[in-house]
Amino acid sequence: MSNVHLRFRDGFDWKLVTWSRPDSPEPVICSYCSGALEGVPLMLYRQDGACIAFCDGCTEAWITSGIGP
Repeated sequence: MSNVHLRFRDGFDWKLVTWSRPDSPEPVICSYCSGALEGVPLMLYRQDGACIAFCDGCTEAWITSGIGP
């Protein structure tokens, strides 16, 4: 079985990320640039239910992925 690993590129600033509250609806704007979310955005959740969502532009600019064991 393989797992997808997400990595954030150098220069990504976690201080600019806005997490939703655990009891709030999913974000409707990008959690990094506040741009519009179109289609199916990349969404990441913490165990407590808080969520961040990335628009296509931020996903392309800041996130890389790889497949590993």
